[in-house]
Amino acid sequence: MQKKKGLILREVEESFADQSDALAMQGRLRQAIFSSISEQDVAEMIKKQVEKAKAGDDKSLQFIMKYALGYGQPVTLQQVNVIDTATAARIAKGAVRE
Repeated sequence: MQKKKGLILREVEESFADQSDALAMQGRLRQAIFSSISEQDVAEMIKKQVEKAKAGDDKSLQFIMKYALGYGQPVTLQQVNVIDTATAARIAKGAVRE
């Protein structure tokens, strides 16, 4: 006798329940992390990474560039502190790709 192909409703429901339980657990774990770390803690960790990057540590430099400065991410005009419209026009003109 050949097995039916496809999912049985019970399997689908169990899959959703498992995912729901996992998502709920992830949420609780994230909350525990957020409750355990302060802005001061984060500032101290970033300062330490900056010190290590200045001393030549490549991984710290990559961390700072990637996460703190957004290295490699496109910059929008909203992210740039533009002083005058001429500067904004120059930036916009440079951003246009032909």
